[in-house]
Amino acid sequence: MAGFFEQFVAFGTDSVGLERLFRLVQSLFAILTFYPALMPTMLPSMTKAALQTSELAMRELSSHVNLTRRAIRLFWCLGSFQSSFSAYAAPEKSLEAWLSIMADTFFGLFGLVESATLPDLLRTEHFSIFGYAEAVRLDGQAQGLWLAALSCAVLGSGAKVFRAFAYRAVPEAGAFAVADGEKTGDAAEKRKRKREREREALEKERRRKMGRLTRKLAAELLDIVIPAWSTGLADIELGTVAVAMFFSTILTGYAVWERCGLAIDSKRAKVSCRVDGHPIRIMDGAGT
Repeated sequence: MAGFFEQFVAFGTDSVGLERLFRLVQSLFAILTFYPALMPTMLPSMTKAALQTSELAMRELSSHVNLTRRAIRLFWCLGSFQSSFSAYAAPEKSLEAWLSIMADTFFGLFGLVESATLPDLLRTEHFSIFGYAEAVRLDGQAQGLWLAALSCAVLGSGAKVFRAFAYRAVPEAGAFAVADGEKTGDAAEKRKRKREREREALEKERRRKMGRLTRKLAAELLDIVIPAWSTGLADIELGTVAVAMFFSTILTGYAVWERCGLAIDSKRAKVSCRVDGHPIRIMDGAGT
């Protein structure tokens, strides 16, 4: 298993992981801004004047972190469009595939507007594309695209979770039956143990897949609170929005954290499959 520090380095140098880290920091700043009573609880020695100054600093830092995240996501819209086109080009498409196509398309359009308005939102002197006021208006309108994308993503993830529950892996009839010549003896026992290991491996993989799908669905449901509030569709307190952002970041960040750990373990496995400097080819779990 990958060590914590090694995995954290991989997570922090991954573009998605880095963006999740900044989002976590931004959500913490937002929570402290909307619930300033938490600051003196954490820092009892803080004076009233320092508290007011900290609130202003939290707001400004949150804004800066948000723009930094946008810079990291500058070309992510291209990946969304690519995923959407690849799924659309597939010969057979299920309901989940169509929902994924729509979600990726809306995510791409949302990201495109974010990227296009970034120069104006940075308020760089003597450089402007739309103008600051128009960029803010477009940015607000783009929240509707994000809401549409998350709505499609929630429906798609929900359908996948339902399908996984409905068609969960079960042993086929006679899957553990033994041949006539293997009803007794060591051969039958070995065959039985092998099938039990295979069943346990399938069940473990099913639980891992269900965990990923459930976390993804939960994160999307939490994220949908943000555009629902910003578009005026739902009357939600800003503090609640910040808390939802915090927990959705934890869930999505964990998926990246898990991916980085698996990547490290995979590299170690490749390195360990070398003898005297020559690679060993692995087939069916045995060196050949």
